[in-house]
Amino acid sequence: MIPLALFRHSAVLQLYKDIGANLPRYRGGDFEFLTEDPSRLIESKCQIDEDRLLDVHCSPEDANEVACCLAVADGLNGVTPYLARDERVWVRLTHIELLHYSRTRWPIPNKDEAAIAHIQKHFFARSARGIERDNAVSRLWWMATVASKVEGLKAAEALEALLFQSDVRANIIERPSTSQNTALLSALVIQLHKSLQSDQALFERKRFRSLMKRLNLNGGVKLLDVLGVDDLQEMVGEAAKA
Repeated sequence: MIPLALFRHSAVLQLYKDIGANLPRYRGGDFEFLTEDPSRLIESKCQIDEDRLLDVHCSPEDANEVACCLAVADGLNGVTPYLARDERVWVRLTHIELLHYSRTRWPIPNKDEAAIAHIQKHFFARSARGIERDNAVSRLWWMATVASKVEGLKAAEALEALLFQSDVRANIIERPSTSQNTALLSALVIQLHKSLQSDQALFERKRFRSLMKRLNLNGGVKLLDVLGVDDLQEMVGEAAKA
């Protein structure tokens, strides 16, 4: 592990302002010049395993999402939930260590105006939504973090279920009552994993939303926060059959 120096806030703001001028760098160059000026950098408590981050790669044919999530989680040390909300961590990684991955996973549009908006979304992280869903690297860390909370499945298995369908994933991740309740999260992801291994019916938009509505109704009668994993698995299983 080696220390990861972050870009200062002023450097991130300048980089964001200069996206248009830097389009050639985003499309095929690099930003190594940013790390050569100590005035642009600030020490952090984050460390990286450069060898492990080499496993963060994809191709136009294969996003390789599960492996990339695991590699980012393993390759970063010292990233707390608080630090993970700091845009500077992810701007550093999308522009330096994981620049090639970022522009392969999220190809830069040919038209400049579209390219600027695209880079703002996937190479920076202006909001909580941007950090959790849009930034090319931070989304991998957050997904791995959520998957690590699932009890009863290996992280890779949980990620396979969570990453299979974006609408299902959003319904889980963006509901604090679900994503922050470890027992309920585990019960849901276990059911999704079972469905993934069989007919995948639970991933159908209407079917899954119906399941979530039933859980909300049950939550109005029973306090889901105090139920154990076994009880919640039974409840989710019954709701999934309806």
